[in-house]
Amino acid sequence: MGVPLFICNSSIMKRLGILSLFLLLVFSLHYAAHKQEVPIEKVKGYYVSGLEDLHSSLKQFQNSIRECRMGRQGQSELQQSFANLRFSYKKIEFLLDYLQPQDVKDHLNGAPLPKTERNAPRLVVLEPKGMQKIEELLYDPLLPEQWKELQDLTKAMDYQLTPIIAFAKRSPISDRQVFEAVRIALVRIMSMGITGFDTPASSNAIKESAVAWESLSIGLEPYCQKLGEANLAQEIKLKWQGGLETLKAAKDFDSFDRLNFIRQYVEPLYGLCLDLHLKLAYETASEVYRGQLPFNYRASSIFSEDFFNLQYYTGLKPDAHLKAKVKLGRMLFFEPALSANFERSCASCHDPKKAFADGRAKSLAFDQKGTVDRNAPSLYNALYAEKFFHDLRADRMEAQMEHVIFNEKEFATNYHTIFARLESSEEYRRMFKEAFPDFNGAINRHSLSEAMVAYLSGLKSFNSPVDRYLRGDEIVLSEEVKQGFNLFMGKAACATCHFAPSFSGLVPPWFEENESEVLGVLKKPLANEIDGDWGRYKNGVVQDEAPFYKHSFKTPTVRNVAYTAPYFHNGAYPDLASVLEFYNHGGALGLGLELPNQTLPADSLGLDSAELKALEVFMEALSDTTNRGAYPLNLPQLPGRPQHLIGGKY
Repeated sequence: MGVPLFICNSSIMKRLGILSLFLLLVFSLHYAAHKQEVPIEKVKGYYVSGLEDLHSSLKQFQNSIRECRMGRQGQSELQQSFANLRFSYKKIEFLLDYLQPQDVKDHLNGAPLPKTERNAPRLVVLEPKGMQKIEELLYDPLLPEQWKELQDLTKAMDYQLTPIIAFAKRSPISDRQVFEAVRIALVRIMSMGITGFDTPASSNAIKESAVAWESLSIGLEPYCQKLGEANLAQEIKLKWQGGLETLKAAKDFDSFDRLNFIRQYVEPLYGLCLDLHLKLAYETASEVYRGQLPFNYRASSIFSEDFFNLQYYTGLKPDAHLKAKVKLGRMLFFEPALSANFERSCASCHDPKKAFADGRAKSLAFDQKGTVDRNAPSLYNALYAEKFFHDLRADRMEAQMEHVIFNEKEFATNYHTIFARLESSEEYRRMFKEAFPDFNGAINRHSLSEAMVAYLSGLKSFNSPVDRYLRGDEIVLSEEVKQGFNLFMGKAACATCHFAPSFSGLVPPWFEENESEVLGVLKKPLANEIDGDWGRYKNGVVQDEAPFYKHSFKTPTVRNVAYTAPYFHNGAYPDLASVLEFYNHGGALGLGLELPNQTLPADSLGLDSAELKALEVFMEALSDTTNRGAYPLNLPQLPGRPQHLIGGKY
């Protein structure tokens, strides 16, 4: 007698069900195991866990504030609790600052100085928040009213961290972003970590850098594992390990050998991480991002000519007519017809022989009887900026040109006159057509400024002996230059305003804004009177009309300073020795003058004569004028302008 059909079907279905469950379980276990092997999942898990640890450390610090205020803890214990908070932050800084840069800057770890809202139509002051502001309070005796300020600052951090953690849990991170975050963090450690910018009041800068450094190796380790025992992966691991050992072995802040650390570990890893990124065939920023970044991601060196992306700062795109634009811009740079009296040109104040400065305290005015208001800065690397002039009043090169053209002390002319003069020249008309054929050679503001920018774009200076040494080239630096570099980047605190690799106020690691500082520059060295120039406070920009911008000036580059004396906005300091002596005293405040908004620390740096000399020798070694060009032998024929030989090759 046969088995009933429904019994057969039931048995088969049961067996199939068991088999399906078994296969589902096997698949689930395989998927879970596979998921754990995916590098990005490991990195995201590390990030989310680190954010939660940061939040927990913040809660512990808030509790320490209460305990200290009640007298149950000392201030040293409170400082240690804060140090733990900082270490928790450093473990995830590379991703947090990459993914949430504005939150970090405005609420978690921004500079402890007030600033103004850049995009507001009126003056809006933003008070500093975050850990750097907290640290500023913790390392001085706490006043009664400062306890509430501490509590308010930590509450603001707590309020900001909660949504950041929630967002991190539900938001994906890409492999591309991890590599970008790691490489940007290398720049940050080099320019802001080991220099003490990030933690100026404590002595933890090198310890914090070690924590940040180790976090980068953890973030990149899953990707190295994908290559197995490949040479590239092994080389990267050895560099991470060597760098970490070097940081942990540092005896103190002042004696740390930053030059060797950057040359041996930071620079090689910056290139090796790019190699790993490309080897694993992940997309890069240039492939997914339509805009321009301030730096070229595919540059393999931080201290190279191609690290900064000129197109981001100028909008100047490479095209078939770029050489014609450069040629035109060069003629216009030396063209005295841009001035009302045919006697002044850009080169009058920016002489190629003097690194495009002019060697005067203040340049001669239009009538050559008086002077302009401020010292002429070098034009090397001048385009790598988001604002121009000592007082940062111009936000684009065209605006910068207009200030010179209209200024009665400079060109004292106008666009109508300039265009008419240039159009009267057959040779200039031809040159404009060659440079701007798409616009039929139109002579207007756009073509004038773009041609000038094209010429200035060639004035790059990133190939000094110091740059080449840091890149690993076989070049010998004197022990005095090495000592000067380490002082500049460490004890002397120069690099906390003149940031590497630009050695200017272009703020790393994003390089999107220029800093200005209040130093209290004197009318002349060791005078008992602060120079009366209001600087940024009186630049005509409503967002800068804040009292803390009085006497504030753009932080210039110290590249090529060997050629650009005298110094400061007023040109009152004749040599580097007098400049360094001013800083060593602590600016105006350090000299006993009253300047409550000075941003330069008033404490003496305590540098002896040998250290001051080493700093001077190092800055002179930052010289590179290989892209200096030459005067044109003759300018285009132009009616009304005397024809003469205006210069020659040198």
